Amino acid sequence: YVDYSTESLIEMLKADNSQERTISAVILRDRMDKTAINPLCIALENEKSLYSRIAISEALSNMGEPAVPSLIKLLGKIGNNQETELPTKYFKKKSFPLVRDMAARTLVNLGKPATPYLITVLDYGNEFKAQQAIDALGGIAAKTDDKRALPVLIKAIDTHHDEKITFWKIVRSLSGFKNDNGVIKPLILVLRGDHDPPIIWEALRSLGQIKITTPEIVSIAESFTHDEHSEINIAAENTLNILKRCE
Repeated sequence: YVDYSTESLIEMLKADNSQERTISAVILRDRMDKTAINPLCIALENEKSLYSRIAISEALSNMGEPAVPSLIKLLGKIGNNQETELPTKYFKKKSFPLVRDMAARTLVNLGKPATPYLITVLDYGNEFKAQQAIDALGGIAAKTDDKRALPVLIKAIDTHHDEKITFWKIVRSLSGFKNDNGVIKPLILVLRGDHDPPIIWEALRSLGQIKITTPEIVSIAESFTHDEHSEINIAAENTLNILKRCE
């Protein structure tokens, strides 16, 4: 198939055989022909096979910045596994949470070139789209140490204060900005506010993930170790354990 024209490979993205769709995406990834971006985005939106979807996502990631605007349009449109309510359990893994939206995940893999475009999404007025952009910004920060979105996310804490899911996602995204002192104050303010338990334990988790230890941070975390909510207790203990290793 490597000798197929780009046009033929694009047509293969519609093949009944998922292996052929995957092969097409892999070759288009290596060819990096920008004319394939829109067809790949259409394929990503419609693809049902896991391995084909991964291959298409990788192909788009490899296209770099030219693929970003088309992927931005797909935020929140692929699948229905994005979070629509606050979690009931504390997220215990050490890594940044897996971005569930396929377009956002592709943008995370694409990396730093996507950051300025994602920042503009926060002003669109579409709350669901903004949530996926926030996930992607946190994921890119965690993966590449790109901190350009931090001031915008901190500002969004105030502007999205009444949107629980969006607010929670912002707090979670701050965990991607490791070793950045600018994250500390916003998270402490969240912990001192009146918020639902998932937002509190997410703020505690983010406070640990940035891996900066100060007496104030330790004191705040300790104050939640005997909270009436068990998941907050777990988050506080985990954060303290991380902070002790960072001393």
